[in-house]
Amino acid sequence: MAKSFVRNLVLALGVFLVMAVLVYSNVEFAEPITEYVAFVVTTDFSVQPFLQRVGLAEKWDSWDLGSLFEGWSEATLGW
Repeated sequence: MAKSFVRNLVLALGVFLVMAVLVYSNVEFAEPITEYVAFVVTTDFSVQPFLQRVGLAEKWDSWDLGSLFEGWSEATLGW
């Protein structure tokens, strides 16, 4: 497990470094690549179609996840 974590970390850092070089190099061929990455990163992703296909959409809607965070804004830090 540690090997796969390190391998994935190195791969993620490598992709990040390549993208950083492409962004700051200001070469002409890198502009469409950086625009595409910006589009992918800023695109809103919805899990609703996946939940409907799997059959969990009805269960997901019935869960009251908002109640988990109620009262957190009024919580004191103990000071």
